[in-house]
Parts: sequence; C-alpha cells; structure tokens
Amino acid sequence: MDTEEQFKIFREVLHNFQSNGILQDIMLIGSWCLYFYRAEFENHDQIPPVRTSDLDFLIPANKKISKDVDIPEALKQMGFVPTFNRSTGLIVYDHPELRIEFLIPELGRGHDRPQNVEKLHVKAQGLRYLSLLSDYPRIMRDGALRVKVPEPAAFALHKLIISARRLNKEKAKKDLEMAVGLLDFLYAKPREIGRIKSILRTIPKKWLEAILLVSKKHFPQLNETAKNL
Repeated sequence: MDTEEQFKIFREVLHNFQSNGILQDIMLIGSWCLYFYRAEFENHDQIPPVRTSDLDFLIPANKKISKDVDIPEALKQMGFVPTFNRSTGLIVYDHPELRIEFLIPELGRGHDRPQNVEKLHVKAQGLRYLSLLSDYPRIMRDGALRVKVPEPAAFALHKLIISARRLNKEKAKKDLEMAVGLLDFLYAKPREIGRIKSILRTIPKKWLEAILLVSKKHFPQLNETAKNL
C-alpha cells in the first residue's frame, strides 16, 4: 500500500463529494478522522496517525440528503469497484488503496439488511453506537475541504466502547490504542475535558457502564472523570 497514493485518493474522494454537494450531509467516521484531528491540532504527535485502508462515511439516521448523486458512478470514475456480499446484501467500494463503506446509526430493533439510501444510490449498514458520533459533529478544514467529523472526545469514547465488543482481537487492540492515544492528547486541553464530561452526562447508562469498565484498566483518568459526574 502506497501511503502517498492512499492520501491522494482519500482527498480526491472528499473533493468529489464536496463538489457534488453531499459532503455537508454525511459524516466522515473511523480512523480517517485522525487525519483531520491532526490537521486541526497542527499535526500534534500525540494524535495517532492513520493506519487503515477502510474509509467509512456515516449517513444520517433520517437519510436526509440535499442532492441526488450517483455515488457508485462517481466512485467508478475514480477507480473504485463495487463488491457485493451475498450473505449480508452490503456493497462496499474497493480500490487498491482504499475500501469505502457507508454506515447508518442502528436505532430501536434495527434492520436485518443494509438500508437503501436512495438519493446516493448506495446501501448503508446499520450499526449500534454510531449515534454517539453523529450526535457530536464538528466541522474541520484542510485547505479547501470542509468535512464533518465527530468531535474528538466522542470519537475516543466510541472507540473505547467498541474495543470491548470486538471479536477480532487485533481490531480491538487497534481501537483501544487509538482511543488511549487520543485521550492522552485531549486530557491536556481543558476545553476538550469539558466536552468529554458533557458527552458522558448525556449518553445511555449502559454505554457509560461500558466506558467505566474499559477505562478502569486502560485510562484511569477518564474512569475518575466518569465516576465523579
């Protein structure tokens, strides 16, 4: 995997979505958020670098999209190939440098199959806990790009929760390292500590319990924050 080429394709995708008027409606989530966190905080070395080919976009739960854009066709023009999973019904978009997947918060009982996002002509996989990201958006810039990402505090807390639920130990370890690295950085900034406290006060009790359990061993400072709310 060519890192320079990967970043080039990543930015090409974002510029395409922005020029098509849909980047404002969807959220960049997953490890590529770290690219914008590093840009926002002047490449601070405490923020973990991006180390993945998975590029994830979050569709709003209400599927409210401003424009009708044929995303599969746009991605095809950039060299992406659709890959269909027969068992799940999900379609992801593969490139030698990146794999793009669309996700959507799973609410209530959820859905057995991926949901159609008609205006974008894609299917989005529903997953739990994604509302923790969508509820706390922040617009970050890099050059001409204006991208909606989760607040760093929400991103770190989400990574803690899902690290404990991963069946794949390597992915769980990666999530945990990402969360702890970012929390180390955030706890040096009073404003971000305030955001962590604010988010912890609003999340469901079971989510808070999951954070308490993981942070007790891996980030005691957060554990104390959560216990003393």
